[in-house]
Amino acid sequence: MDAKKAKIINRQDRDWYVKFWADYVRTHKDGEWGRQQNLFINSLMQGARQNKLTAEEYLKIKGEK
Repeated sequence: MDAKKAKIINRQDRDWYVKFWADYVRTHKDGEWGRQQNLFINSLMQGARQNKLTAEEYLKIKGEK
């Protein structure tokens, strides 16, 4: 897959997720989606604390400058 097609697919995936989450927030109680969001953010933070990469090392792994 070329870079241009991958970028388009990535954008479509992100757009779908934003629409999905907005609909979810509208159709569920604050306490329900808030707890789920809290668990998700906490797991991201835990992973970041366990990973000792610098920002530069992370971007190099991702193939970015």
